[in-house]
Amino acid sequence: MKKAIILMNMGGASTLDEVEVFMKNMFNDPRIIGAPPFVRRPLAEWITASRLEEVQENYKKLGGGSPLLAITRKVQAKLEERVDDAIVEVVMRYTPPFSEEVLKRLKERGVEKLYLIPMYPQFSTTTTASSIEEIRAAAARIGYHPTMVSTLWYHDFEPWLEAAEERIVEALGETDPGSLTMVFSAHGLPKRVVKRGDPYQKQVEEEVRLHTERLKARGIEFAQVHLAYQSKVGPLAWLTPSLERMLEEIKNKRVLIYPISFTIDNSETLFELGIEYKEVAEKLGFKEYRVCRCPNDSETFVRALEQLYRKMG
Repeated sequence: MKKAIILMNMGGASTLDEVEVFMKNMFNDPRIIGAPPFVRRPLAEWITASRLEEVQENYKKLGGGSPLLAITRKVQAKLEERVDDAIVEVVMRYTPPFSEEVLKRLKERGVEKLYLIPMYPQFSTTTTASSIEEIRAAAARIGYHPTMVSTLWYHDFEPWLEAAEERIVEALGETDPGSLTMVFSAHGLPKRVVKRGDPYQKQVEEEVRLHTERLKARGIEFAQVHLAYQSKVGPLAWLTPSLERMLEEIKNKRVLIYPISFTIDNSETLFELGIEYKEVAEKLGFKEYRVCRCPNDSETFVRALEQLYRKMG
């Protein structure tokens, strides 16, 4: 039986031209905006038009695009080297490569079983569920009926925890951890999504607890450890505390930030954390402001993905 692993992510604009594509597709996703299509489509057009110039300016500060796809391609290549019994593909939800084009290719190659692995460790209906639903819908559209198995989350999977902690230790370097406040920064989510039963918040909190315990067992104890949320959009009530509010409350003015809900660096880690919140910290008089890299294409993370695939059977 021919098999393929599909690495799923939301996507990010690789060029300035893709910013509009990304925004329109994201705000048209019923998992993001739950209004009926006749309301959602014009609303997506309006949000995109009103924010496009500002978002493009942000991408310019990253050199004109997000590195998310380029880094994911490196992960794909390294995973393919480790896995000799499956093809490895990448599917993005809101920017190319889209699910339909990838599935057409796999159908032509006679692939009969798909292993869907999200590039976000915690499950949310707005990310993992949205990606899986789109892949299933795209397969139906092209008359492709492979067996599909999915990994829904791996926030508590030891090989993943090792990959994340490797980046924390790397960013820490020779600095005494007791001199720094550790903040795990997670992508925000509207509270109403959590109230409907979305497990994202609980899984983020569980992962923070696991990292804290595991690092402490290695002799790495920070002055304090906190969880905060970033990337709020729109007027709805989102999970709190916000990262900005958290920075205001940190007394020792020395912080190390780990982007806990991301596996690959993107605009939200490089621009938001690396530029926007750094400016906030500077205005607040921080003496130390560091952001950990995401696992990206590290051997430890690629090995974790391979082990996830092996577990799926």
